[in-house]
Amino acid sequence: MQAKKRFPNWLKIVLAAFTVLFVLGAIFGEAPEPKLATATAPAPSAPPATSTSATPTPTPVAVTYTVGSVPDGATVVVKGSDGSVKTVHVLGVLAPPASNGCYAAESLAWASSTLSGKAVTLGAETAQGIALTLPDGQDYATLAIRQGYLKYAATAALPALADTETAAKTAVAGLWGPPCRGTIDAPAPTTTAPAPPPVVTPKPAPVTKAAPPPPPVETTEEAPAQAYYANCSAAKAAGAAPLHRGEPGYRPALDRDGDGVACER
Repeated sequence: MQAKKRFPNWLKIVLAAFTVLFVLGAIFGEAPEPKLATATAPAPSAPPATSTSATPTPTPVAVTYTVGSVPDGATVVVKGSDGSVKTVHVLGVLAPPASNGCYAAESLAWASSTLSGKAVTLGAETAQGIALTLPDGQDYATLAIRQGYLKYAATAALPALADTETAAKTAVAGLWGPPCRGTIDAPAPTTTAPAPPPVVTPKPAPVTKAAPPPPPVETTEEAPAQAYYANCSAAKAAGAAPLHRGEPGYRPALDRDGDGVACER
C-alpha cells in the first residue's frame, strides 16, 4: 500500500490565508489587490556649478556734435565726434523758404551766425524733429522764436513755444513787423513809389545889353597956371600953404613925400 503525500506546512499556511481572504471578500466585497513595492530611483543630482569670471560691459562713449552748415533757420547739418554726419530738422520751428520767403535772408544770416561751428546738444529724435541746445544751455527754438527769426510749428504741440510766439507777435519782433507781418511763405510785398514830378526848366531871362561905362573923369594934379608957385616959400608967402592935391597951386614937385599935401612944413 502506497503512503499518502503530506503538504508542507508553509503551503498549508498560504492556502489558509487565501481561504480567509476569499471568505472576507465574499462577505465585505472585493478584496484590495496587493501592491507590489517599487523602488523609486533617486533624482539625478544637478551637476556642480562651475564658476566663470564675468566680463565687464564697456561703457558707451557719448557722441558730441558740431554744426557744419545751416541750409535754413530750421535745418542744420551736424558732424559727430564719431565721424558721422546728419541733417537735423529743429523741433518746433518753421523757417522762411530760402528761395522766396519773406524775411528769409535775415533769418538765415542770424541762424548761421548763431550756429555755425558751434558745439550743440541733440535731444531725442521724434517725428517732428530734434530739440537743439546751444553751448550756453539755451534752447535754440525758443531763442529764434522770441527774437522773431522763426515761427512756431504747431505740429510739435509745445505750449511753451506757442506762448513765446505770442509774446514776439505782441512785440512786433522780426518777421512780425513790416513788410512780412508774420507771412513767411511768400515774397515780401513790393510798394510802388509815386512818380517824381516833372522837372520844369525855367526859361532863361532875356539878355540885356549892358550900357557902356561912363568915360573916366580926368583930374589934373596941377593947379591952373594963374596959381603957380615956384616953391613952397612962394606958396607960404602967398598964404596958400599947405597945398592939397587938387587945390590951385599944388604940384607934385612941391609934394616931396608924395602924401598929397605940399608945403606942409
